[in-house]
Parts: sequence; structure tokens; C-alpha cells
Amino acid sequence: MRISSRAYFNALSANLNSTSERLAQLSQQISSGRRLAKPSDDPMAVRAVVDARADLATVVNRQKALAKGDILTTMSDAVLDEISSALRRAQDIALAGSQPGLDGNGRAAMASELRSIRHSVFDQANVSVAGDYIFSGRLGEQPPFKEVGGVVSYAGQPEGVQIWVAPGRAMEVTVPGDRLFNFEDAGGDRAVGSVDNDLFGLLEDLAVAIESGDNTAVEARSVDLQALAGHAIEQRGVLGARAARIEDAEIAAGNMEVRANEILSEAEGVDLVAAIVELENQKLAYQSALSATAKLAQLPTLFELNW
Repeated sequence: MRISSRAYFNALSANLNSTSERLAQLSQQISSGRRLAKPSDDPMAVRAVVDARADLATVVNRQKALAKGDILTTMSDAVLDEISSALRRAQDIALAGSQPGLDGNGRAAMASELRSIRHSVFDQANVSVAGDYIFSGRLGEQPPFKEVGGVVSYAGQPEGVQIWVAPGRAMEVTVPGDRLFNFEDAGGDRAVGSVDNDLFGLLEDLAVAIESGDNTAVEARSVDLQALAGHAIEQRGVLGARAARIEDAEIAAGNMEVRANEILSEAEGVDLVAAIVELENQKLAYQSALSATAKLAQLPTLFELNW
């Protein structure tokens, strides 16, 4: 079978175009470091890339939530440390306030210091970080405690802020103020059932008892104060356990991020050594095809040979 000159030129042209496209593709891969520029480059790898990117987006969002949880638990722990120190001082004052021989000036000074501690705890209870009030529960954009006429009330929510520490697993990372400071919940119950008062009311009652010299009331309020101080320490321990859980979750999320990036690298990345070798081979093939085409173009046609 005879092959016409036109068919031969067409075949050469197709080969040149194919080689030229491959050269351009290899150059793009080497310069960008990515094997896939568009889905058609490797349809089989597209699914793995889509899944890995979805996993990466999920884990990045989880890391952001965990970082916020880390900030909230760290800040809450620092505030609870200050509150616990203040309550220890209040206990010392309560113990001294029940001793005999105190005059009116001494009792007044102790009551004044207790009220100062109460104001300090109130300020700590309304601390915010990055616009979130840490003891406001899920309603973190407004101060959780208000004082009107010497009475403190809780304006937050009964549930703390929650974050996802793992797929399908949420964890509370803050302690709502009503629970921490022993306010009544919607059902009329308190976190420390043996104390029928919140911390702020108790501190004021203790100050009044010391000021008036009512040692029986001072001793009773001292027992309640010890219970609420112990409750604050207990809640700090709970936050510590949650902080450790967040740290574990951050490590797990970091491992997931590394794995997702590895999958992306395997699917999208290019083997630079192999790509460079193939690029050189394609250059040689292209140059050979060009040389063959040029030589063919110099041959006389059948018409010129009078065939």
C-alpha cells in the first residue's frame, strides 16, 4: 500500500503537536511543582485530591476551634487562680473575725476588706478575652454578672462554650458563671447544694456578720465559704482536664493535617527528577521530528519528477 505525501506530512504534524503539548505540560509541572494542573491531567487522581482537600479544610477548621478552646481554658484557669487566692484571703479574714477581743474598728476593717475582695471577684467574673466573656456560658458577648442595689445577678447561659474535639464529639471548655458561683439554675438548684447562697451574697453576709460581731453567723458563713472555695478549686481541676483533652485533640488534628498534605503531595506533586529526564527525552524527540520534517520538505514531489 502506498502512503501519500500529504498523509505523511499530516502524521508528522500530529506527532510534532503531541510532543509540543507534552513539552509544555512538563515545563508547567516542573515550574509549579504540581503534576495536576487540571482534572483531565489524571482523572483517577482527582477523587483522592478532592477528598484530601475536604479533609484538610475540616481539620483546619477544627484547629481554629481548638485554638479558641485553648485560649478560653487558659484564661479561665488564670482567672480561677486569682479567685481562689482571693477566697483563701477571705477565709483567713473569716477565721480572724470570729476571734474574741476584736473592737469595732477591727471588725469594720475586716468587713471592708471582705467587700473589697467581693468587688475583685466580681471584676474577675466579668473578664473577657477577644470579646468573649469566659463565664457567660454560650452567651459570651455580654457581661455575665450585673449588680443592682448591692445584689448580683447572673445574665449568662447555664451551658458553657462547646467545641468539637473530634468528629461527632463536643466538649464544654468553659464553666458557666451560675455553676461556678453557686447561683440557682432554672430548677432552683445550686451546684453546691449545702450552701443556700451565691458567692457574692455570701461574702456580703460574712462582712455584715463580722461587722456586727455575730460570731455564730461568722462561723456558719465561714463553713459555707470553705465549701464554695473548694468548689472553685474543683472547677479549676475540671478545666485542667479539659485543657489536656484539647492538647491531645490538637496533636491529633496536626497529624491529620500532615497526612492530608501528604496525600495531596502524592496525588498532585511531580517527581522532578523523572519529569526533567522525560523533558529532555521529549526535547530530543521534538528536535528529531523537526529535522525529519525539514528533510522531507526538501525532497522533490512526484510532479517535479514527472511521474
